[in-house]
Amino acid sequence: MTEARRKAESLPDAPGVYIFKDDRGRVIYVGKAASLRKRVASYFHSREEENPRLAGLRSRISDLDFIVTANEAEALLLEANLIKRFHPDYNIDFRDDKSYPYMVIRTGDSYPRVMFARGSRRPDAVYYGPFAHAGAVRETIETLRKVFPFRACRGREPGRPTGGPCLDYHIRLCCGPCTGKVSVEEYGRIIQGVRRFMEGDHLSVMEDLERRMREEASRQEFELAARTRDRLLALQRILERQQAHNRKEGDQDVFAVECGDLDACVTVFYVRGGKILGKQDFFSTPPAGSGEGDILAAFLAQFYAQATHIPREILLSHDLPEAERSLLEEWLSGKAGRKVRLLVPRRGEKRSLVEKVSRNARMSLEVHLAKQASDLGWISRAVQGIAEGLGLSRLPYRIECYDISNLGPLDAVGSMVVFEGGIPLRRDFRRFRIRGEEGKGDVAMMEEVLDRRLSRLASSAGGTEGEAGARVRLDTFHKKPDLILVDGGLPQLGAAVRSLARHGLRDVEVAAMAKRLEEIHLPGRREAVVLPRDSEALHLLQRIRDEAHRYALEYHRQQRERRTRRSFLDEVPGIGPRRKQRLLRHFGSLARIAEATREELASLSFLDRRTAESLYRALHPEESMAQELGSEEGQKAGRSM
Repeated sequence: MTEARRKAESLPDAPGVYIFKDDRGRVIYVGKAASLRKRVASYFHSREEENPRLAGLRSRISDLDFIVTANEAEALLLEANLIKRFHPDYNIDFRDDKSYPYMVIRTGDSYPRVMFARGSRRPDAVYYGPFAHAGAVRETIETLRKVFPFRACRGREPGRPTGGPCLDYHIRLCCGPCTGKVSVEEYGRIIQGVRRFMEGDHLSVMEDLERRMREEASRQEFELAARTRDRLLALQRILERQQAHNRKEGDQDVFAVECGDLDACVTVFYVRGGKILGKQDFFSTPPAGSGEGDILAAFLAQFYAQATHIPREILLSHDLPEAERSLLEEWLSGKAGRKVRLLVPRRGEKRSLVEKVSRNARMSLEVHLAKQASDLGWISRAVQGIAEGLGLSRLPYRIECYDISNLGPLDAVGSMVVFEGGIPLRRDFRRFRIRGEEGKGDVAMMEEVLDRRLSRLASSAGGTEGEAGARVRLDTFHKKPDLILVDGGLPQLGAAVRSLARHGLRDVEVAAMAKRLEEIHLPGRREAVVLPRDSEALHLLQRIRDEAHRYALEYHRQQRERRTRRSFLDEVPGIGPRRKQRLLRHFGSLARIAEATREELASLSFLDRRTAESLYRALHPEESMAQELGSEEGQKAGRSM
């Protein structure tokens, strides 16, 4: 249980489902929680008086897994799905399917009933479902009664206690077995029609109805033919709803990859019938320089080589190299015997699902790294190595790293990432938009970011009090770092030193890390420190520096895309805020708009022909210029003649 306890300490403070496993890897308990960290940690606290069942569970826990969800309601549904799949020993009270509604045919009756049901299964009944909600079951039963007039009375025998047929018989929703005019065999054929339809034999059932309708019409029994036609239309509506449900809630495998400095995590969610039935994490140490798409392409080939089921849709978090994508789709389609598509959704419900898997991959990687650190103790040694290698006066428990990202004077941003005890503290990460005049260099930008951060720290130094005499709340900016690390060389180091001196913070250690040779510059030392390439201290510093770079670059891209959208589309005549919003919603991004043809733009209902032409010309200035030059040359040639 020691390994599970270590994992529990690193779980995210988020809603989700936790899964306990025994020493053979079997699932023994599935639970839901509003906070995974708090709930799972409670299992490992000693209790003087403990429930024997809970004590038995704790004694068998050898490992644990988790799935993060958006909220507790989603965690509840996921918990039910996983319990249905694994039937864990300690979820015995929840093994039945009370969470889901079914349509049931009670075959043990002489005149079987078709009913709505939840709960434990009966041996004398046939179950269809589960359905998405109770209303869907009742709606299906009511529609089927218009086609197959089975009884709706509740007792084992047909009829009312008062005697005589009910209203359903008179309005022809029931064939009236209570009247004695319908034999068990005739009624059985009606129920057999229901079963054939619910078990997928739609075509023959509808062909029978269509043939009956034509026979009735040929006999000039037009009222009966109209009633049969209405039954046929009712079945078609059920089929349309089922097809829409299947398109929306089909089978999918959803993959997301998250990369660290040395390790990568690929997480897969198994979605069956629109429900998440499970999750798996896979860890690897990919070759240096491997991108997310390369890792996914290599992983998918290995994963599906042993798979027995391949869904029609495979959703991915990152694009694959084009050649790899085509090859994989062809191979998977041949293996599955039908078309299989690899998709990277950009918006909508599928994109939300991929983002959920990405969050789980990110958190799983962090837990994996934390567990690795706990097992091997390398982070502790790395922090100690940083202190010794850089000659620091104390262990750098809290390390803050700063980076600048810009392409020229526009959209320049800075980032601040925080690691405590060698682990990223994401809630303390911060981003900065560079202020002031254009033309600032990287050094001036770095100094600005540090000034803005350190001014808040200086204001709280020494226990500054507010107006009410209370101590200043220690938020992110009021926590003192043990080490400030800046991305760059001596100029960036000088900016950090000046900023610290300006705010009177002379007891904070500072260093600059140059990317080219991984040299570390320190104040008052002429020569840079070069840590061994295989040093754990260097690996931790690289991880911190790379995280600051990634965080800054991500923010810079967001700012650049927002500015590009705002400025470019607003300059096109006829494109106002609403049309701009509809264009972006329709195409998904400015890049997709730029790829649109003249015909695609002209076909949009919310653009008139003139505006569509103006937009196309703005998107393709070279083509427009060539047309204008060709027109001018034609006019000159005409005048010369």
